[in-house]
Amino acid sequence: MKHRLKMMMVWPMLMLSVLVSCEKMVVDEDGGASAKPAVEAGANLILRVVADGTRTDGLPWTTLNIVVYQTGQKVKAVTQHSGDEGFGEVGMKLDAGTYQVMVLAHSSAANPTLSDPTNVKFTNADGFSDTFGAYRTVEVTETPGTHEIRVERLTAMVRFKTKDVKPAEAKQARFYYVGGSGAINVTTGLGVDKSKQNVFVDLPDALTGKTLQFDLYTFPREEEGTLELTVNMLDAAGGLLKYPGGDEGSRTFSNIPIKRNRITECSGYFFTDGTGGIDIGDDYDETDESFVIIVNTDWDGTVPYDF
Repeated sequence: MKHRLKMMMVWPMLMLSVLVSCEKMVVDEDGGASAKPAVEAGANLILRVVADGTRTDGLPWTTLNIVVYQTGQKVKAVTQHSGDEGFGEVGMKLDAGTYQVMVLAHSSAANPTLSDPTNVKFTNADGFSDTFGAYRTVEVTETPGTHEIRVERLTAMVRFKTKDVKPAEAKQARFYYVGGSGAINVTTGLGVDKSKQNVFVDLPDALTGKTLQFDLYTFPREEEGTLELTVNMLDAAGGLLKYPGGDEGSRTFSNIPIKRNRITECSGYFFTDGTGGIDIGDDYDETDESFVIIVNTDWDGTVPYDF
């Protein structure tokens, strides 16, 4: 899944209901244009997406996958994109019966796998995005019925912040982290595998001389867990940034606490020792206070972590 890194953003909490219309063209699971409107003629199942805990400057997702299953088989799947009319509402004509509905709200450019709601996988070519989801059973009759599907956040976030500024030589950041998952069981809200998540972020020249902030997402495999995060700063050739004295721009942070719907902030001096000198060599003391971990409660609350 394309998990987008949001740089220098704040995500306050509020209640939000997605505004809807009935005139939108839908996109099928494979990305092809569909001739059907958002609400099909004669629809007897109408779904509206509602969410808590979103930010004030717009929805925290750009894509909705709405999938209907019956007896374990996918019956219908609709993909919607922000900016389309009717974003957040779908109407389908189905035979009367009992169905399961899965909704995923994310910002991936490519759709995740949708055949199995217990193992939804995202690609990570451009990182992972904040992801919301819901899974519920609905009864469909011949009489049209409307159901609000309330999605909840499925991800945990580690917010990595530098207190010192980016040098001109730093052209790209690599974040490699283990302990979470890149796939989600939407029926339980938990990650399903031990993924090795690897994200590269370009550092344009406009960021030189500025502090940096990156938001990294994962699906916790349990309600609470830990991540091990390795951060590498790369030069124009893709090699590890070299500091005076030959020290390499790489650090590993262990036991970063994570929890679904919670932010853990990891902040400190990466490029310097906090006094203007370079101090990231073999004598670096992992127990010092150059980085701090804090739990941030902007979502559920934020957990700080200093490094």
